[in-house]
Amino acid sequence: LIFLCRVSFILQNLRTHKKRNIMRVTNRNASTSNAPVCIRSRSLISACFTPCIDFDITPEMEEENVVKFKEVHDDPADENEVVLVGEERHFDEAIEVEGCKQILAALTEEEKGHLSDAHMTLRYFRAEKGNVPHAISKIKASLAWRRDFEVEKIKNCFTPTGDITMRKIIAQENETGKIYARGYDKDGRAILYLHPGLENSNNEMNNMRHLVYSLERAIAATAKKSGKEKFNIVISYKGFKLKNAPAISVVRHTVDILQNHYPERMYRAYVCDPPLVFRTFWSIVKPFIDPVTRDKLQFCHGKAGRHVLMERFDLETTERCACGTRELRAFNSTEYLNAPLWKTFDE
Repeated sequence: LIFLCRVSFILQNLRTHKKRNIMRVTNRNASTSNAPVCIRSRSLISACFTPCIDFDITPEMEEENVVKFKEVHDDPADENEVVLVGEERHFDEAIEVEGCKQILAALTEEEKGHLSDAHMTLRYFRAEKGNVPHAISKIKASLAWRRDFEVEKIKNCFTPTGDITMRKIIAQENETGKIYARGYDKDGRAILYLHPGLENSNNEMNNMRHLVYSLERAIAATAKKSGKEKFNIVISYKGFKLKNAPAISVVRHTVDILQNHYPERMYRAYVCDPPLVFRTFWSIVKPFIDPVTRDKLQFCHGKAGRHVLMERFDLETTERCACGTRELRAFNSTEYLNAPLWKTFDE
């Protein structure tokens, strides 16, 4: 998703500077027939894609490496417990346990009270590759952000005691169905559908609130269904045009939220029927990306794309945009938003 945001960033720059021929190609040495060709926007492309190479790297989960924690679901009306079985370990168990203890010891009692779940310290420890000081700094910043951005208010706005103003904001942003959770992969990870062509708002702050609501919903649904912590993203570019590309400030804000405040959360992102320009950029940077990282972003089109989706999803329960074989019920925003946070649409 960060990769796609950065593609949008590039497209915005190219569109803005088109008249200045920022993408003109020049010969470094006209007198040498084999001279290398220089693209003057190379620094722009490099700056946009370098951070994408450092996605969190998590192989398939093996049962013997699972970390088990238990917590009670936020919904007081739900008497069932949610058991987080976690994801694949990055380090030996003793190292991860000790790292989490050190992170917890550095937090104040108020900060501990704002931890999103029992695995939050572990995710930051893994995201920072075992660097405890860095993990402490990042998790403190995220806890402050969650408080200032009012994440709990966003999550709970559709409960009986939820904030009415926030409820109206999320309802307006969600009414076209541009982002929503629906169904699960074969391992019980929620699928978050993104439809960029259905964008209906240019209010950056409300866009980000809706993004956070959607992320929290996918997280809650996954935890409830399987106890796992990561979710899938399916991005459908049906009806997308370059005019739908988000503003640069929105791209930056989105990247900041995903990278800094939701580490170790995305399992896979499937880009369905992407525009040719997206596939072209991906083909350029793909050889330079770690193979495991590369597997996190799947460009799905044609028969090969269908095969990729078939491996992870039950195509009878996925939408047509993700090669689904059945015509599913049309999205209903009112129904979706008024269901419990841990339910995906039509569940």
